[in-house]
Amino acid sequence: MDPRKTIKVLAILALVFGIIGVIGSLLMLVGGGAITAVSQNEQIMSEVANDQEVANAVNDANNALGTDMDAATATASTGVMVIIVALISLISAITGILEGVFGLKAANGKGAKPAFIFGIVEIVLAAIGLIASGFSSLFGSVISIVIAALYTYCAKQILDEENGAQAE
Repeated sequence: MDPRKTIKVLAILALVFGIIGVIGSLLMLVGGGAITAVSQNEQIMSEVANDQEVANAVNDANNALGTDMDAATATASTGVMVIIVALISLISAITGILEGVFGLKAANGKGAKPAFIFGIVEIVLAAIGLIASGFSSLFGSVISIVIAALYTYCAKQILDEENGAQAE
């Protein structure tokens, strides 16, 4: 296995998924803002509060959580949670883009140390994702860890190769 070819393929995948992640995160930010804005509109929230299905759903949620939220508070809380998830996703997507850029540089012989560092960061993020999901998306999380580990392994091989060439 040629580490330069492998890391190049993985870096391109990281770039593609990073760009898609940025777009999705920005859309999620807009959605979270819209949800939060709706919660501040008294006319909409009074209509929502008078809807029997919504009232039942809010009551079920309150019973499950042991709280006593009204529809406006629940809507605002949901909007804030969506914004927080979007920001975390945006950070992860930007990290993926950086991983892709540094991976392509490493594949082209322009320094593998940043690629190696971002590979380790991606392994940590993938492990946190596995734990945070409560192992519910085990397959996807394991794939993420395997890809990050393979990327890091290739970056380490290129880094060792560069360090060996400098020593001579």
